[in-house]
Amino acid sequence: MIIKALTQFKFLKKMKKKLHLSISQGFIPVMLLFFSVLFKACSGSADAFIEKAKVHLSAGQPKEALNYLNQAINKDSKNAQAFNMRGAAYFELKDFNNALLDYEQAIKLDPNNYKPFFNRASVKMERGDWEGALADCSEASKLDPQNDEIYVKRGIVLAALRNTEEAVKDFDKAISLNPKETNALYNRGNIFFQLGELDKAYDDFSAAIKVDPKFAKAFYGLGIIQQKQGKNDDACLSLKQAKRLGYPDAKDALKTFCE
Repeated sequence: MIIKALTQFKFLKKMKKKLHLSISQGFIPVMLLFFSVLFKACSGSADAFIEKAKVHLSAGQPKEALNYLNQAINKDSKNAQAFNMRGAAYFELKDFNNALLDYEQAIKLDPNNYKPFFNRASVKMERGDWEGALADCSEASKLDPQNDEIYVKRGIVLAALRNTEEAVKDFDKAISLNPKETNALYNRGNIFFQLGELDKAYDDFSAAIKVDPKFAKAFYGLGIIQQKQGKNDDACLSLKQAKRLGYPDAKDALKTFCE
């Protein structure tokens, strides 16, 4: 009986060792393989390619972003975000035809998203289709009425259409939503300047500079107003700053007014 019990004990011990080996040598590698495949599948998903594309677009690398966005669309041909982002990449590359096609596809796939309408407006602006751009901006504003950037863009379009009154209203709206919206301040100031309302233009250019001390165009506009107001020393200081910040017209203005 003792011999039989010892034999059974050795058998169980042997089986336990075999079981341990099967777990350490077989089961765990299989699980690792499973998770490796799962990780690769996830990392190769449309969303993963989109995230990689975002990094390249943010870094000013639209060509590299295109590569990932093409892969995202191959993975998911109904991904509106991928089409919208690829349109943005094409736009940065000045391939406006393909940008337009991608924005239109994004709109078909997700007509309740303001972004492709907003972006398509930029293509139409580049092409001089101001009425088309106005329609897209208006649609975008309906979909996202609290977005200050939409009102800035529509204000620029309205100004191009010589509808300065409505343009000012849109810049007012943008500033009410975001008091630090420098483009709205600058463009509204530019309209006031054209209308001869120099004090209002001065205030807007000054406010834009306060928000962004490196806003070269605003320094240039401020310098021109100061020159018209007879503040020659101040005008030259503003124009010199505009030149230092790289605004090209400042050089000629300095020659005209300050030398």
